[in-house]
Amino acid sequence: MTDKKKKKQAADPAKFRGTDEPFLRLMGIGGPAVLKLLGVSPDEAEEYTFRSVVLKERRLEPDTEGIPLLEGHGRKAYIEFQGYSDKFIRYRLVSKIMLACAQDGYRNRVVAGIVYTDEAYKKAALPVKALGENAGEEILKSFKEIVLTDYAEAQLTETDPRLIVLSPFTVSPEEEKTGVLSRGRRWKQEICRTYPEHSARDALNITGLFVMNRFRNITREEVISMLDFDLADTVAGQQIFQEGIMTEARDMVIEALAERFVSVPSDIRDEVCSVGQHDALKELLRHAIRSSDIEEFRTVLSKVS
Repeated sequence: MTDKKKKKQAADPAKFRGTDEPFLRLMGIGGPAVLKLLGVSPDEAEEYTFRSVVLKERRLEPDTEGIPLLEGHGRKAYIEFQGYSDKFIRYRLVSKIMLACAQDGYRNRVVAGIVYTDEAYKKAALPVKALGENAGEEILKSFKEIVLTDYAEAQLTETDPRLIVLSPFTVSPEEEKTGVLSRGRRWKQEICRTYPEHSARDALNITGLFVMNRFRNITREEVISMLDFDLADTVAGQQIFQEGIMTEARDMVIEALAERFVSVPSDIRDEVCSVGQHDALKELLRHAIRSSDIEEFRTVLSKVS
């Protein structure tokens, strides 16, 4: 999971509406719980420990990709959290796993999974069979996919109480605001009962960010009131919000290009998503609006990136 995610989000740079960073944090405090959701036996799942792998490409500097990894029983588990439409998500996950295994010299079978936040995102993904007969097929023998909207809250918590943080995705995004806030206060109580004191704050932080992702009419101030603390008061929250601002700035550039030119070449998308300065992205947005064609924008982009 990286900053190379392209999500269609509201043009609201004051808020982080993404899911990648919160899920990465969840893997750190409750990775075994997610493994159970993917079908790994409870006893085996609890033996896994989390770390984030940075994938390195010899020709590119700095590091280009990251992927969450759980290790246990001599096996590796790689999990992708998918909160937007990407028809190549299965390709991307397999390629990341193959690169990570090559990097570590790992030759055994892995657990591979995608957790979709909505059925539409799963439907958008190209079928696994499109990969053909290649090394990726070995990896995909242990491939598991789930859609969070297929679950009721009780099903999540019966699997593992720590999965209470994923409850926002079991509620319709059309739910009345008062209902969501009421649920959120109950989620807070459950989280404080479930998680040890040293990780409960992170769990609340994650839940609040998932709430903001799922319910576009919920403001940060309402989340603060619901959970009784400000997400930005935590180091994790500050990092996630900052990354979210950058992600949304990139998305705004890409969406402006799509509006102007309909089709945005993948190399341009990737270049935009690699830009790490907010001021540069603001400049690119202006050029996305003003450029006469995509090649003119590409020229500007080459000077920025």
